[in-house]
Amino acid sequence: MGSFNFPSSIDHRLLDKCPQTRHTLATLQTGWTAMFFLNPLLTIALSLTSLFWKPTRNCRCTSGSGCWPSDSEFKTLALKVSQPLIYPIPPATPCYDSAAGNCADVLAGWYNGAWRSDQPGAVEHSNYETYTFPNGAIQGCYLNTTLGIPCQQGSVPVIGVDARTPEDIQEAVRFATDHNLRLVIKNTGWVFT
Repeated sequence: MGSFNFPSSIDHRLLDKCPQTRHTLATLQTGWTAMFFLNPLLTIALSLTSLFWKPTRNCRCTSGSGCWPSDSEFKTLALKVSQPLIYPIPPATPCYDSAAGNCADVLAGWYNGAWRSDQPGAVEHSNYETYTFPNGAIQGCYLNTTLGIPCQQGSVPVIGVDARTPEDIQEAVRFATDHNLRLVIKNTGWVFT
C-alpha cells in the first residue's frame, strides 16, 4: 500500500512553523478589510476561521523534542501494525557508508522512478530530500560524495509504518493524532521512467 512516515526534527519545510503561521494569519486578517468590499460572505467565513484556530495544535511534535514519543510508545505501535516499523535513510547513504547498502545500486537507480519508490527515504525528486535553513545552509545527503559534505537526514522522515492493511493505516493515523505528529504519506503512485 504505502508507508506513513513521521518526519525528522529538521523537516521544517513540512512542518507548521507557529510564528510564521501566526504572521500569515495576521497578514490575512489585514487583507480581509479590503476583501470586505469585494465579497462580504467570503470575508465573514474567513474571519470566523480565526475564532476556531488553535495555534498549539498547528505546531507538530518533532524528533528530539520533549513531546516526541518514547521508544516504548513506538514499540507499542510496532505491536499494533502488521509489519516492522521502518527507519528511512536518505537514498544516497550507501555511497557514504557501505554498511547501509551498495553505492553501485544507488548510482544505477538514482534516476529510476521504480527504484526510488522502493526506497523508504526517497521521493520522486531528490531536491525534496534536502532541507534549506533560513540562513541558506542546506542539509541533505548528496549523490556526489566529492563535495566534502557529510550525509545528513535532511527532510527524510526518521521513522515510519509500512502500511499493508487498513488497520495499519488506522493505527498510524491514530498514533500521529495522539502524539501530534506530522504524517507524511508515501505511496508508489506514478512512475516517471
